Amino acid sequence: MARRIQYDSAAQVLTVEDVAAQCRVEVEDLQAALVEQVIIPGVTAQAEAKTGAAIRPAVYEEEWPESYGSGHALDVGQADTVLAIQRVEPDGSMTELQPPPPLRLERGQRESFLHFPQGRPSGRLVIRYHAGADLAAYPGVRQWLLMQAATVHEFRETMVVGTILAELPSHFTDSLLAEIQVPPRF
Repeated sequence: MARRIQYDSAAQVLTVEDVAAQCRVEVEDLQAALVEQVIIPGVTAQAEAKTGAAIRPAVYEEEWPESYGSGHALDVGQADTVLAIQRVEPDGSMTELQPPPPLRLERGQRESFLHFPQGRPSGRLVIRYHAGADLAAYPGVRQWLLMQAATVHEFRETMVVGTILAELPSHFTDSLLAEIQVPPRF
């Protein structure tokens, strides 16, 4: 499983102005700190958890056992750049592969696949990469974020507790889709 190392500091998926427009209120009528520090990060985290894709640009790191061959999918979708590849040595130390092996990152609509055209380096690898959804290419994702942010803002008294954002209960609506839901495939 990949772990997020850090978000791009300047990259935000939504602004307070975006949320104000979606809520049909003036920016001055919003609690800007609540929107910036709780609502936007909260709905972004919800989208990332639901999709398995990086929504806000960030750096991720994941370990590949030797059984992962060339062409294996990265854990986080929307990867766009491989930053470094390290090998885990028998003593647990890490060695950065220098020069980096030739590679090709195939970015599909949902998944990104890492190919090593001259063969995968041996051993356990630690792959560090950058990922983030291109919201201009996927305007529906941006609209989902805006709709969720507006809902959270409208019902903030019942949804926001401290700095933790809780999703509205979806048991009833999710059960309406149960008959056609495709089971997960591994």
